[in-house]
Amino acid sequence: MIEIGFFIKKIIGFWILPLSICVLFIASGLILLWLKKYQKQGKYLATIGLLLLFIFSWQPTSYRLLAPIESQYSKFDNMPVDYIVVLGNEVISDSRLSPFEQLSSSARARLMEGLRIVRAQPHTKIIFSGYAGKNNKSCAEVYAQAATEFGLDASRIIKLSEPKDTHDEAISVKEIVGEKTVALVTSASHMARSKYYFDQADVNSIAAPTFYLAKQKPYLDLKFNADGLLQSERAIHEYVGQIWQRIKD
Repeated sequence: MIEIGFFIKKIIGFWILPLSICVLFIASGLILLWLKKYQKQGKYLATIGLLLLFIFSWQPTSYRLLAPIESQYSKFDNMPVDYIVVLGNEVISDSRLSPFEQLSSSARARLMEGLRIVRAQPHTKIIFSGYAGKNNKSCAEVYAQAATEFGLDASRIIKLSEPKDTHDEAISVKEIVGEKTVALVTSASHMARSKYYFDQADVNSIAAPTFYLAKQKPYLDLKFNADGLLQSERAIHEYVGQIWQRIKD
């Protein structure tokens, strides 16, 4: 039952993303344009889809959607902690690539921030999390492999390969750290939801956000581009995720 709920959540999450919505409108409109009886409706749907694509990929719009989410927590200021927790993200098991290259861009940023903190605090341990999904290795395992290749002593690494989402990660971390303090490393856009789950699990965590997408530029950026669309997708994904958190509670 838990597995079914998990996959239903992933499917719904995919179809509410901006690009999915735009493609759905445009594709539906084009299909109706071929049907003489529904050409008017087809024009409306295709036009709405294109307008939404322009809006979501326009930098001024995407920045204003994402920046408030990413700015809720300040960067980690090297406060002393007992553990560093690096939350999982996408990994692709491609044997042609190094472990670091198998990680998504977000996962790489999380790993590097975790390594930055653990090297500044030589008595701490680092907890890598993330399940395997359809891959041969879990995100936690690939994190650990990449970290040791960067010179981190394997004795300082704890792997959590079972948790499938942030809620499960928070519960698993609590079982390990108890009342001790952790630096919580995840993407800046994901931090608010993560802190919510970790606070619920009564984990004494300090936010250590990384992988900022909505960066303040010293000039006015009016471009339409894929970066803008990515920012919008991250923002909507997080807004919907936060709403889902409140509904579940």
